[in-house]
Amino acid sequence: KTMKWKNSLLCMAAMVLLAGVTCYILLRDHSMGTLWAVLKNADLRFVLLGLFLMVLFVGCEAAVIRLLAGTWGGSVPWKRAMQYSFAGFYFSSITPSSTGGQPMQLYYMVRDGMSAARSSFALLTITAMYQLAALTYGAVMGAAKFSYLMGLPLALKLLICFGILANGISVAFILLILFCRPLVERLVYRVIRLLNHIPSFDGEKAAQKAGSMIEEYSQGGAYLRKYPMAAVKTAVLTFCQLTFLYMASYCACLALGLGSVGLVNFIMLQSIVSLAVSAVPLPGAVGASESGFLVMFGGFLSSSQLLPVMVLSRGISFYGFLVVSGLAVASLHIGKKGTPKKEKEVRSRARGPMHKQFSVSADPR
Repeated sequence: KTMKWKNSLLCMAAMVLLAGVTCYILLRDHSMGTLWAVLKNADLRFVLLGLFLMVLFVGCEAAVIRLLAGTWGGSVPWKRAMQYSFAGFYFSSITPSSTGGQPMQLYYMVRDGMSAARSSFALLTITAMYQLAALTYGAVMGAAKFSYLMGLPLALKLLICFGILANGISVAFILLILFCRPLVERLVYRVIRLLNHIPSFDGEKAAQKAGSMIEEYSQGGAYLRKYPMAAVKTAVLTFCQLTFLYMASYCACLALGLGSVGLVNFIMLQSIVSLAVSAVPLPGAVGASESGFLVMFGGFLSSSQLLPVMVLSRGISFYGFLVVSGLAVASLHIGKKGTPKKEKEVRSRARGPMHKQFSVSADPR
């Protein structure tokens, strides 16, 4: 089901409240006049470049959606794929732990006539690849900066460890569902049997849902093994996606005339911050991202540079782009429903073996 606008506004209000509290805590000991004077002199060209890199960020996910749709004979126009990707960014940003992004993407895909199972499989693949890429990126960069990380406060080091652990478990579970069905079934059903001792727990219903999910995703794993190049291309696009995200944040340094920080150093530290706050159960990791940035970059920027770079960086890669993605979601939400005629014709011709695996019995709308 779609997220009602009332719920969406409540999530947005919660995020704005968190942002307000974060700004108050971080800025209460600083002169707003001085900060504004610095930001006002920022080079607008690099701010626009950062926003363009964020468009490339969502464009990579759109390319993956089109790629996966193409492997089963479907066709998603670039405009629609971009709207799905914008929806993922927007709803992930306003919901705790980014839990709302993919359910809303699935809603819009199914509303447009795409198979629910195929859409679920595509989004699961995107999730697995994104978390795997973020984990690999952050872990490799963390290893390269290990001596620097050892000098950080204990709280941030624990947060980094928690981010690695949470992402590692998530990636491992998704990959096991895709490629090792028997093991996952044994683990899941053992957990369900343990939970059956709770009076209010409906074990039979949980087992049915778990069985259905495992069936869908294990078939998806078989599909990826059949088309390995689709998985390779998805991985490459996902690593490009993350690189564009980190480069967009770096544009804040360029806009403020701080290019001496170095792109490679910035990407290293930004990838570690992103990994550390990825498991924080707050909308858009608001508060944690800002605080983590200030601590992580404290050794590379002076006290007078640190706050303006953080504010502009988050403004480009999160707050400003949230407005852009919100407008894109509005156009998607009020746009014409249903699959374009061309897509329906393509799908009607694509009746290969995978059609049976990913069929739906009724109109999803």
